[in-house]
Amino acid sequence: MGSWVGGDRDGNPYVTKKITEQSLEIYSKQIINIYMDKIKKFSEEFSFSTSYIKTPKKLDQRIDEYSKILKKEYSHYAKVNFDEPFRIFLSLVFHRLENFQEKNSGYQSFDEFNSDMKLLDFSLRESLKITRHDNSFSKFLEYIDVFEFHGVSLDIRENSKVINNPQLYQKQYLEFIKVLESISDWKNLYGSKVINSIILSMTKSDSDILNLFKLSKRHIKSSKDIPMIVPLLEEIDDLQNSEVFLDQLLSNNGYRKHINKYHDSTQEIMLGYSDSNKDGGIISSQWNVYKAQISLYKKGEDHNCNIVFFHGRGGTISRGGGPTYNSILSQPEGTISNQIRYTEQGEVISDKYSTANLAKENLKLGIAAFLSASSTSLKDNKKENALIEELSISSLKKYQDLISDKNLMTYFEKVTPVKLLSTLNIGSRPSKRSSESTIDSYRAIPWVFGWAQTRQTLTGWYGAGTAILESIDKNGLKTVQSAYGNSPFLKNLISNIEMTVVKSDLTISKMYIDQLLDKKHKYLFDEIVTESKKVIKAIKLVTNNELLEDNPILRNTLQVRNAYLDPLSLIQILLMKKLSNKDITDEERTALLLSINGLAAGLRNTG
Repeated sequence: MGSWVGGDRDGNPYVTKKITEQSLEIYSKQIINIYMDKIKKFSEEFSFSTSYIKTPKKLDQRIDEYSKILKKEYSHYAKVNFDEPFRIFLSLVFHRLENFQEKNSGYQSFDEFNSDMKLLDFSLRESLKITRHDNSFSKFLEYIDVFEFHGVSLDIRENSKVINNPQLYQKQYLEFIKVLESISDWKNLYGSKVINSIILSMTKSDSDILNLFKLSKRHIKSSKDIPMIVPLLEEIDDLQNSEVFLDQLLSNNGYRKHINKYHDSTQEIMLGYSDSNKDGGIISSQWNVYKAQISLYKKGEDHNCNIVFFHGRGGTISRGGGPTYNSILSQPEGTISNQIRYTEQGEVISDKYSTANLAKENLKLGIAAFLSASSTSLKDNKKENALIEELSISSLKKYQDLISDKNLMTYFEKVTPVKLLSTLNIGSRPSKRSSESTIDSYRAIPWVFGWAQTRQTLTGWYGAGTAILESIDKNGLKTVQSAYGNSPFLKNLISNIEMTVVKSDLTISKMYIDQLLDKKHKYLFDEIVTESKKVIKAIKLVTNNELLEDNPILRNTLQVRNAYLDPLSLIQILLMKKLSNKDITDEERTALLLSINGLAAGLRNTG
């Protein structure tokens, strides 16, 4: 289990070394509390009397050692459990956990605790003459081995611009160096897996990764402590050039020797869906991610290097979201080897993992899909892939025609509440990279968020209708339907587009347009409506079904949901109109912000 809460520095100046340290302390307290509960239960279970068993000398020595640093506690347990050495030992371990880092009587590192647990395991087997597999304590040892003293493993993320331009980003650069210098100490304190990786956003070339590698060697005390360095490829051009990038990276002798020695000849690569979607639309984004996986995996094989993919999925379809099971099964066959990583974020976490049963079922779905996908081999589906390539090119052109319109940003900022995001506790970073009102300056989450709030959701479907209908005209409906039936990728993609277009409500969207947009810009909405109709027509033709006909539960859920969302949208339109006229009271401004929160919760499309 991983997290980058407290470690994601990319674009967030408030994530300092101090914040990362505080985050690690919080994670550590959570897992140590779990260990303390477990130790209590084992103390009740291991009530073996010296009248019946012989205690190993090493355990007696450790108890004697702890009697000197936990005098008061030892005195109590020596009286209460005078003939139960296992109970005495576990009680002292409990107090050492309780005082972690706070007193001399507490553990000062994970290794100390781990040593005690290994001693206890040895003592149980020696005293009771049982094997490791018969020992109820063995599962706890496996648990400890995974979670150590950190619980989740933290990913550190930084932008390549900071690494490559220390003078321009001096404050962020110096803070990042402090983080690097602390990694060895954190590993000593919390365990070797406390920092899983350093992810480099906006990786453009091998020199970006090699610069980070040099910095890590210089500022991390030992080479064995350098976490996996992970390039994040997130724009269309970077995905298309990924094969050349990886070839050059793995051809660097110093870097290659390092990953061979310390990372078992494995290179993790993160694939970004967000910026590629903002850049090229839904089909082009996900198709280029798909192709990049094949190219990267093959290039890894050429270099005898295992490639592991980390999918940077957002909450929405346009940012790589959607059902996890289908998503994993739709990955290129043969490219999932011994592991896969993917993000769950925002509203998705509470939807999937808020209760133990929900979490268990969703993890089972992910594992089942992984086991199925990892047993496949590379295939070259030339016929289907050629058709999807045509769809990608056509949809990209249609989408870029829209985003290159000089009036689109005016439309976006007037019709959507995106400018109010900075006053809400939504999102982990500032909504814009700079003060400019351009598509490049907006981050992916607010870009998706704004369109979703106004019920247009076009980031999840725009361009798809034109592309599919053009393909039907060129190749014939049966050919497109055949590709849909034979390609898990295309089937999953069209299913997700279908779900997203159903979630849009352009009747409500038109009310935003009528109240908030100048007449001269309304042609943009007309184009969006036209494309929406094309998407609906295309999906019906390809699937030979009405929208969501094969998923009546979701269809009914969305219909019920809209009855509650529509009033919120009407309230938001009224208050946004008042805001634009500068005729809004403080109470109404609060109500406007609450309408944004309410719609985000109801739509479950915050990003």
